Amino acid sequence: MTHKNPYETIAEAYDYMLRHVDYERWYQYISGIMIYFVNNPRSVLELGCGTGRFGAKFSADDFIIYGIDRSMRMLQVAKTRAFRNFRIICSDIRQFAISRKVDFIFSVHDTMNYLLETDDVRKTLSCVRECMHEESVFMFDITTEHNIDRFFDNKTSFYKTGGKYISWSNRYDREKKLILSSFVVNLNSGEQLTEEHVQRIYTLSEMKKILEEEGFDIIAIGSDYTMEYPSPETVMINFITKRSD
Repeated sequence: MTHKNPYETIAEAYDYMLRHVDYERWYQYISGIMIYFVNNPRSVLELGCGTGRFGAKFSADDFIIYGIDRSMRMLQVAKTRAFRNFRIICSDIRQFAISRKVDFIFSVHDTMNYLLETDDVRKTLSCVRECMHEESVFMFDITTEHNIDRFFDNKTSFYKTGGKYISWSNRYDREKKLILSSFVVNLNSGEQLTEEHVQRIYTLSEMKKILEEEGFDIIAIGSDYTMEYPSPETVMINFITKRSD
């Protein structure tokens, strides 16, 4: 059994594994937030762009879109969608820099939950601030403990695609607030590969406190493709922020 870095072995299968996700609806939600809160937006930055599903949509709608991800294998898939105004960058979101200010920055699909320490969140927010101008908006989501309890904890899913047999198992360490995900990939050759992913649950109040301390004003908080304030049943919490200076 060979151990791989996150998203190294499942990159080509990722879109298939998430084929149930309504990316068009999600894109309309994200772009709707951008258009509502940003005056005449032109440039967009996505943190944790993965296989580039949103980048392709923003580009098709004539926005300049930059996508950052630290997984080269995921970006190889994204490259097949990186046409027109969609540019991809391999970088860690905790230590990135781009040469221009961007109108709208977003990070979804629990990318921020991969930041395991509050210091990692602070480093990411510091980088985000550096690429924002006074009117820029940063929107991101975090997954909730309710989501993990209901849909992931102690559950295993199985997939078969592209000559790969994949099992995806999840366990939640409630005391440490860590989600431990294991991907076991069996190839037709008989080789077995594994990936281990770790994410952390942040509460609404924890994230509000970090944002305030790092110089961000929260202009709205939504949940699950809506602008409704999160409830105990919320799966994803969305923060919409601006620089507080």
